Amino acid sequence: MQRALRVFIIAENDTECRKLSRTFEEAAGFVVVGVTAASSSSALQAASVDVAIIQAAQIVRTASFPEPHIPTLYLLPDESSQTKELAGKNAVPSRNASAPQIRAAAMAVAVGLRIARTNNSATVENEAELAFVEPLTDRELRVLNLVADGLSNPKIARVLSISRNTVKFHVSSIISKLGATSRTEAVTIGVRRGLVIL
Repeated sequence: MQRALRVFIIAENDTECRKLSRTFEEAAGFVVVGVTAASSSSALQAASVDVAIIQAAQIVRTASFPEPHIPTLYLLPDESSQTKELAGKNAVPSRNASAPQIRAAAMAVAVGLRIARTNNSATVENEAELAFVEPLTDRELRVLNLVADGLSNPKIARVLSISRNTVKFHVSSIISKLGATSRTEAVTIGVRRGLVIL
């Protein structure tokens, strides 16, 4: 089982600190190891943190500011002049990003990926699709593609030389991991995410 991502939160005030804490505490796979207001002198312990989350109108270095080697997710206003400056080595999604987007960005930056803003201001119709999900295994990807081809569970079992119960288990796992409610929705999400070969 994968270890929970250790998150340290720095925000402008106590209200924002609590709001961001809930964003991570309400989801599996995260543990909040520290929370501080930007004006506080609480120091960040690099050894116990996987990613720092900083929410502010303007980034000002303080005693609690993370060390350069700590992956950092900055939540800045859309009009911030610091967005480009910080984007080179950190994640800088919109301050108005949804909870699933913030969690996904935190996981991405923690493993070395960088998040850049796009100029597209269109809202996402289904925020749940942006939530980070556990990746599908190779077998699950194969099953998903066979489901997309229209094969029933018994036919998938014959193609892969596995039992029907095993196929049923894989399909259930796929639906769960993709946050879908049916086989059809799982295929639709899989196509959007590039998991299904057309």
